[in-house]
Amino acid sequence: MKNSFLKLTAFMLVSMASLSPVHSETQNDSAIFDATALAHACLNCHNPNANGNGDRIAIPNILNRDTETTYQQLVAFQQDTLPPNTTIMNRLLAAFNDEELRAIAEAVSQIELEK
Repeated sequence: MKNSFLKLTAFMLVSMASLSPVHSETQNDSAIFDATALAHACLNCHNPNANGNGDRIAIPNILNRDTETTYQQLVAFQQDTLPPNTTIMNRLLAAFNDEELRAIAEAVSQIELEK
């Protein structure tokens, strides 16, 4: 049990670390926002093929959805209304404003994976 907890903790730290550079400060203190980098960071949990986690519905496929559907889902996760008690999505999305959520949704909808 302790080993599983340590693995989960390590995974979460690595996943969160991959998100940190996309909202960094430049020399003139203006924030850099890279929606494409954030969209690809989604693949850390949603599988490198973005097709979810197999038979486990808890981590769904994020490909082949239009921008508006993805945006609405991100807003619902951010507001903790879809589905209730989500373990991580509400926390990952809490700091983003509406414009940033729309940019992330658009970037996710444009992900094209090599075949």
